[in-house]
Amino acid sequence: MTYDVASTVTTVSPAKTGGASAAITTELVADKARWDNLVASCPAPHLPQGFAYGEGKAAKGWTIRRVLLLAAGKPVAIATVLELRRFGLRLLNRINRGPLFLDPTPDAATVVAVYAALRRRWGRIWTAPLLIAPALPQGPASDTLLRRAGYRLRHRRSWQSGRIDLTVGEDALWAGLASTFRNRVRHAEKAGAELRIADDDETYEWMLARHAENMAERGFSAADPTLLRALRDSAPDAVSVFQLLHQGQPVAGMSVVRFGTHAEYHVGWFGPEGRKLNAGNFLMWQILSEMHRRGVKSFDVGGLKPGDGYTRFKRTMKPVEYQLAGEWMSW
Repeated sequence: MTYDVASTVTTVSPAKTGGASAAITTELVADKARWDNLVASCPAPHLPQGFAYGEGKAAKGWTIRRVLLLAAGKPVAIATVLELRRFGLRLLNRINRGPLFLDPTPDAATVVAVYAALRRRWGRIWTAPLLIAPALPQGPASDTLLRRAGYRLRHRRSWQSGRIDLTVGEDALWAGLASTFRNRVRHAEKAGAELRIADDDETYEWMLARHAENMAERGFSAADPTLLRALRDSAPDAVSVFQLLHQGQPVAGMSVVRFGTHAEYHVGWFGPEGRKLNAGNFLMWQILSEMHRRGVKSFDVGGLKPGDGYTRFKRTMKPVEYQLAGEWMSW
């Protein structure tokens, strides 16, 4: 894995990006505290742009470049760029659910200039292709901006999820859940469900083992234990495991990752006894309550896949749904 000290690497003039009011410069950021502060400053961050997630990808062989983009010296956006290298050659560059803008409503010219700056540094024939899943909403407006910045659509498959505002308070959070969700939480409590929140190594290894078993038994792929272990090692205070205990034994568990003032559900496991106790409802409610108590502003439900049973369950939490702009490329 490779990390760079801060340095200016490129400049993009407004004339080449559709009229941005100032040239965009890019600066590499190596300091974790500084990056964490930048992520916390973004109104709608995404987990793959957090410092810890980048460390997880580094453990999988990617070189990590954390980039601050500035207009006339003022920070306007950040992006984690993943570089795939073999034998000293760069083969591919990747940005997942980024860049993130510090302004909640950046003007079109700034958006185009930022994407063009990333493309000029990481998406030309002499730098290897740049594959990017932009943190822009799906729709014609985003398509227009991306094409102006020089990108081409690769495919429409995109990240779809939902966020829950935790700043409304616990009473409003509870009232905002579907009645079926609330009833199942009550059922679990009456049946003797108990909560354990843990941040220790042993419990996290228990969660990773259950996650690996779940992937093998159900035949799906997701973030593997190597990535998840490195993620937690880089920020142990940002990862929590919520266990449902029945008669003193863990029968279900969920892992949550915090980044900035936000959090996202990451992995989960439900044993037969846990499913009988409506573990998903019980644990998700406990997560919302605890994240609210810890001062987290919003919670991402960790992905939605239309037609999937787990997605139907997540929708009973009534998140504000969003879908990003697909996969784009520059070369």
